[in-house]
Amino acid sequence: MLSSATVRLALAGALCAAVLAGCGQSDGSDSADSASDTTSSSGAGEESTPGAGDSSSAGGGTSTEGDTSSGGGAVLVAGETPTTTETRIVSASNADGDVTPRPVPLVDAAAVREFVAPFGADLAPQVQAAVRETEVPDGQTLMGAVVAIGCDEPTGIELTQTFEGYEVKGIVPKSGVQCLVAVTSVALFLVDAP
Repeated sequence: MLSSATVRLALAGALCAAVLAGCGQSDGSDSADSASDTTSSSGAGEESTPGAGDSSSAGGGTSTEGDTSSGGGAVLVAGETPTTTETRIVSASNADGDVTPRPVPLVDAAAVREFVAPFGADLAPQVQAAVRETEVPDGQTLMGAVVAIGCDEPTGIELTQTFEGYEVKGIVPKSGVQCLVAVTSVALFLVDAP
């Protein structure tokens, strides 16, 4: 039986400490409810693309890929290693949405509008702005997925390629922090186009 390839990315400890230090605190501005982190698939402050067959745990975020307009993953050969060059996690408290294991390709304005529709007035504009700011190189696809809803924001994502396509899961630290309002976290990342 073929096993699926897994690429696991995690943020640097400093970023984790900064996220946890800000949990539950508010300075009265809307920016306290959101975090937008850009990470790469290598060490903090570096960017590189893992080669085929590489599995790396480093300063990273989320990765997913699928190539259908319905949001499901494309049918791919299991065992291929997905690569990602950059991940951005955007979070906001008191936002709607559901955690989904299948990432959505954000290939045009209509796909982005459909993706952010459930997020509400706070998170939707932040995700749209992050998508606009992302430069998508030739040969890559921008993907998005809700990777966590809860008190703790994810420090990265785990991307797995299956027979049906890609599955993504947020890597959430177990800090024991309790909150009154859950934080919804959306991962945006680039993957090699099929």
